Amino acid sequence: MRKVLVGFLMFMAVALNISAQDLNLPGLTSPVNVKVTDVGRMSADVEEEVVTDSLTGRQDTIYQVVPRVVWKSEDADFMNAQHSRRAVTTSTVKGKIHDKFAEMTVTVFKFTYESINHAGETVTLSGMAAGPDPKDGSKVSNLLIGTHITITSNSESPSEMKTFKAGDSGVLFSMSGSASLNLTTGLKIGQKVAKGVVDIIKTVGQHLVSPADAIKNDVNKLHDWINGVDPAHCLVVMPDYEGYGDTHLHAHPYLYEELTARQVLDGAVAARYAYQHDPALKDLTLKFRNDWRTIVCGYSQGGAVAMATHRFIEQNHMDEELRFTGSICGDGPYDPMSTLMYYVMKDVEGKTMSMPVVLPLIVKGMLDSNPYMRTHKAEEYFNPKFLETGIMDMLNDKKHSTGDIENAFKDLYKNGKNGNENYYRDILESNGNAKMRNIMNEQCLKYFTDIYNNYKNKYKTAEGIPLPTKRGVMEDLHMALASNDITNGWTPSHHILLFHSQADTTVPYDNAERAVAKLGKWAVLHTATMGHDHLDSGEDFFAGASEGLVKLALQGDLRVAVAIETLIKCPYKDQKAGDIKSW
Repeated sequence: MRKVLVGFLMFMAVALNISAQDLNLPGLTSPVNVKVTDVGRMSADVEEEVVTDSLTGRQDTIYQVVPRVVWKSEDADFMNAQHSRRAVTTSTVKGKIHDKFAEMTVTVFKFTYESINHAGETVTLSGMAAGPDPKDGSKVSNLLIGTHITITSNSESPSEMKTFKAGDSGVLFSMSGSASLNLTTGLKIGQKVAKGVVDIIKTVGQHLVSPADAIKNDVNKLHDWINGVDPAHCLVVMPDYEGYGDTHLHAHPYLYEELTARQVLDGAVAARYAYQHDPALKDLTLKFRNDWRTIVCGYSQGGAVAMATHRFIEQNHMDEELRFTGSICGDGPYDPMSTLMYYVMKDVEGKTMSMPVVLPLIVKGMLDSNPYMRTHKAEEYFNPKFLETGIMDMLNDKKHSTGDIENAFKDLYKNGKNGNENYYRDILESNGNAKMRNIMNEQCLKYFTDIYNNYKNKYKTAEGIPLPTKRGVMEDLHMALASNDITNGWTPSHHILLFHSQADTTVPYDNAERAVAKLGKWAVLHTATMGHDHLDSGEDFFAGASEGLVKLALQGDLRVAVAIETLIKCPYKDQKAGDIKSW
C-alpha cells in the first residue's frame, strides 16, 4: 500500500508540473559558439499591385516578389555581378493595377548556435537570417522572429531556402527588404509623403468635430512612415527546428512546444548577436533604430511555436531586453488535446482527415522527446496496416514533403501491395486521405472517443479536459499531449494576435476559441470566414489573398503586415490588456 501511495504521489508531482517543464538552463540570453557559416544576398523584382481586400474593403498595395537572383554566395564575384532585368510593364488584369517593377535585395546569412535538446544536453542548431541591404541607407526597424510551418523534408527548412518563393519563409524574409509591405506606403519616401498629405486632406472632410486633433494624429502617422517605422527593414530570423538543417539526422520533437520555443529564442538571440558582431558580416549590416521592437510570427506549427516563444520570453523575463511587443499566431495547434478531440468528432461523424500525416507526426514527436512517452512505441497506438504504408520511414528520412506523403498514399490506394491492388483501400482513400479509425488502433481510438463523449461540451472551454489519474499506454499519450497545451499556466502581459480559419479541418478553429477563452483580453482573434482549409488559409494569412482570387507567387501584405504594423506601434513594456481591439 505504501509503494502504491508513493507511486501515486510521484505521479501527481509530475502531473502538477505538466505545463512547466524546466528548460530554463543558465546562459539563456548569452549566445554561445555562434558562427556565421555562409553570407550572401538574395534579390528579386518587386511588382506593385493594387487590390481591394475583401475583409476590410480597403484598396491596398501589395507586392508580388518575382525571383530573379537566388542565393549564390559561392560565386566570389556575386556582389558585383550584373543580372538581367525583367521588362518594365504597366497593365490592368481583372481590375488590378500593376505598376512597374522595382528591385529588392536583402543580405542573408546562415548561422549555427548552441542550445539544448530534450535531455538538457548541448546541441548545435542552425538557422537563416535576412536583413536590409546596407545600400538602402536605412536602419533595421525591428527584430522579427519567424517560426516556420510543419515540414517533413529537410529541403523545406529555412536554411535550405535558395530564393524568395511562395510560403512562410519567403514572405517573412521579404519583410527584411526595402519594398515596404505595409498597407499605406509605397517604395519611396516621396510616395509616403504624398500619401500622408492625401490622408490629411481626407481627414479634414471626414472629421467635423475636432479636425485639428485628427490631423495631428495623421501627421504623427506620417512622421512614423517617413522614419521607416513599418513592417519593412526588419532583421528576420528563422531558426531551423531541431531535426532539420544541420541536425537533420536528429529526431524532430514535433509539438514539444517549450523545448522548441527555447531553441528558437536561443537562435534569435544568436542571430542578432552575429548580425551586430560577426566579422563575416562586416560592411553588410545596419544599425537598429532607437525604438526597435521584437515580434514573433508563425503559421500552423509555427503559430503554436510563436505563442510558445511568446510565453517563454515572458516567463524568463526577457521581454524588456528584447523590447518584446507581442506575437502573431496563425491557425496553430495551441492545445493538442482539443485538436485531437476535433479529429475524434470528425471520426464519429464518419468523416476523413484531410492531412492524415498529422497524427503520425504528433505521436512520433511525443515518442521521440516527451518524458511520458520514451518507453512506448508507435505500434502501441497505430493500426498495423497503416504503419505498413511506410509512414514512419518517410518521416524519419526527411526526404518527403507532406505533399510527397499525400501522393504516396494516393499511389498505395491505386496500386496496393504485392499485386493486390485493393490491399490499402480499407484504410486509405483515393485522394490520399484517411479516417482516424483507420490510422489509430482500436484501443487508442476507444480511449480518446470515450474522452470525447464525456467532455465534448467542455474541451473547447477554458475548463478543458481533466488529466488522467493513473499511468498507462493511452494515459501517457494523453499526458504528453496535455503537457504541450501552451495556454496553461500562464497569464500573458503582451499582445497576442490570432488568425484562424473557421473552415480549417487540420488545425481546428476550436484551438483558437479555447486559446482566447484561456488567455482573455490579451488575445485578439481574427476569424477568417472565407471557407478555406488549412493550406489555403495559410495563403490568406501570409498573402492576404482576397477570396482566393489573388494568386501571385508571393504577396507579403494584408494580414501579416497589418498585424506587424499594429504591434510595432505598441509600447514594448507597460502594455495593457485590451489595447488592441482588432487587426
